[in-house]
Amino acid sequence: MAILEKLRVRAGLLLAIVIGLALLAFVLSDFLDSSGSLFTRSKYEIAEVSGKSVPYTDYETLVNELEEIQKLQSGEASLNEETMDQIRNVTWENMIQDMLLEKQYEKLGIEVPKDELRDLIMGENPHPAIAQLFTDQQTGIFNRQAFNAFMQRINNEEELSAEKKYYLYIENEIFRQRKNIKYLNLLRKGLYATAFEADLYRKESSRAVDASFIMQGFNTLSDSAIQVTDEDIKKHYKENINLFKQKESRDIRYVYFDVIPSEADFQAAKQSVLDIMPDFETAEDIAQFVSMESDESFDSRNYTQKELSDSIGLFMFSSAPGTTYGPYLSDNAYRVSRLASVRYLPDSVKARHILLRATQSNAQTLYQMADSLVNLLKGGTDFSTLAMLYSGDGSAQTGGDLGWFREGEMVQSFSDSCFLGKKGDTKIVASQYGLHVVQIQDQSAPVKKVQIGTIVKKVVSSEETDHEYYVKANEFAGMNNTVEKFNKAIETQNLYSVTKTALNLAPMDKKVNDLESARSLVNWAYKAEEKDISPVFKFGERYVVAVVDKVREEGPVPLKDIRADVENRVRQQKKAESLVASLAAKKADAKTIEDLAKSLGLQPEPVANLRFTSSSLGNAGIEPNVIAAATALEKGVVSDPIIGENGVYVLAVNNITEPSETDVNKDLARNYVERNYSANVNYVAYEALKELAEIRDNRREFY
Repeated sequence: MAILEKLRVRAGLLLAIVIGLALLAFVLSDFLDSSGSLFTRSKYEIAEVSGKSVPYTDYETLVNELEEIQKLQSGEASLNEETMDQIRNVTWENMIQDMLLEKQYEKLGIEVPKDELRDLIMGENPHPAIAQLFTDQQTGIFNRQAFNAFMQRINNEEELSAEKKYYLYIENEIFRQRKNIKYLNLLRKGLYATAFEADLYRKESSRAVDASFIMQGFNTLSDSAIQVTDEDIKKHYKENINLFKQKESRDIRYVYFDVIPSEADFQAAKQSVLDIMPDFETAEDIAQFVSMESDESFDSRNYTQKELSDSIGLFMFSSAPGTTYGPYLSDNAYRVSRLASVRYLPDSVKARHILLRATQSNAQTLYQMADSLVNLLKGGTDFSTLAMLYSGDGSAQTGGDLGWFREGEMVQSFSDSCFLGKKGDTKIVASQYGLHVVQIQDQSAPVKKVQIGTIVKKVVSSEETDHEYYVKANEFAGMNNTVEKFNKAIETQNLYSVTKTALNLAPMDKKVNDLESARSLVNWAYKAEEKDISPVFKFGERYVVAVVDKVREEGPVPLKDIRADVENRVRQQKKAESLVASLAAKKADAKTIEDLAKSLGLQPEPVANLRFTSSSLGNAGIEPNVIAAATALEKGVVSDPIIGENGVYVLAVNNITEPSETDVNKDLARNYVERNYSANVNYVAYEALKELAEIRDNRREFY
């Protein structure tokens, strides 16, 4: 299992490998020839992709495979829910990716032959995912001999060992990545910029105009002056239906009941401390006693008086070691503190270190290396030089210098070695980061410090208290089982302070405001109807009763939900048409922009150096249509009325700066356009491919 241990250490997080190897870089192509379902759809369908149904069991099998690989990589027997969520998401993306692309690979004849895959893995330049596993961390050189021995061993295995299973997973990811890269390169090679496109970009980015404009805002016409009919609204909605798409989501409100410990619960916690005090006062090993009996571990830090609260600080700094203080209530816990020791220690220390990070491959030799470094230092070798050569953290760049620090600012073992040691000491200290070769450079003057052992008993709600709040929440849910009763109860009982709203909950959301692990509430909201009242849920120390305020299904937003918005759009459109007609009539009698402005009682506003790529039209703000029209005008020509974002514009160009041949080289312009095309292949094309596939995601029914 030594190689597997090496894989675990060097591979890093598996999910990073998965995401790094899986290139989501695909393109829109003829994907309309989808096959029918291979089996009868049922409630066990987790997805539908291009008409093909995917059973939950197929997806779960893929999840289990990736879960097993993650366990092999991490050495953990079980995975937490957060990691499992990541695994499910990665599995989903990989599954959809494979389903969308396999047909495309077949049509285009894209394949990775065995010889090519072998060269990727065993060739002169192995794939990075392989190379990093067998690269010496000290020298940075790929260990070919170790890799060949590993490959020979797993190839000779008759049974599928953990190491071989892990290797085959990485090999498969390399195979998938290679096919994706070939597909991506094929698409990119098919994208090029014509001479016309290159020249157009060159002109658009370099041609500049100075212009003057006038604008009549939509607000110059009152809303009451514009009549909007039901037919107008329905027609606009139908003609612009793609502007009103929405994703599936839910809005909920909920009333919560926090489980608050009762007076009896406080007394129980206090009594627990009182019961343990006699033994605590006579315990010889304070640290061990605290670790065994307290709700919080022993704090070995040494404190100055000003670092403690006034009452505890005064008591501890005027008492003899072994004296107890308490019980007292602090941070919702009863405590009793005992003075463990009094010491005179520096208030701050200046030190430097060399960090030797521990790995499975160097665990046995790490102390030998640390001893060697200490011997070199004793022999006169410069500390900074050794730190820059061997230290494994960011301080290596400054010769290992950590500057001045106070007790508690470093990990405990490191801090203790510096504050309990002497100026000039060089020590080897172990921590969770590895081995530190520490040199104490300076210490401030010693000050009095105390070490305190504290027994902590947190005040927690008893089963009786918890049940009282459950009954309260259950009564609320039972008595207010309609939205009308729910809303009335909030009003009459003045529950506004314990009522919260969660908007636009997505199907796979797990978090609802500050509720802990609220997946069950989201699941309920998606199975419920609008205005349904939930049963009682418990999240942490909080009972919840919710109502579904809004159900949104994926697709066009119903007209009734956005009627006011559509009406405003229609009204603005009609205002624009009225203003265009009015300005066009007045423009007919004007020769210049100044003449038109005078007839309207306006003053032309100048704007300089306007380009097609400009983002704003001077003080008028973001007006892309007007900017595009301005950069296309000839000098001295008064434009027709142009409908913008905020009103209707008329403008005239006063001066044009044409691009010279040297402003933007044609070849550079062509390269820029092609790079933009290439960059868009990854995301835009894949999203279009997914949209054409009409993917139905039913994961919320299962998780």
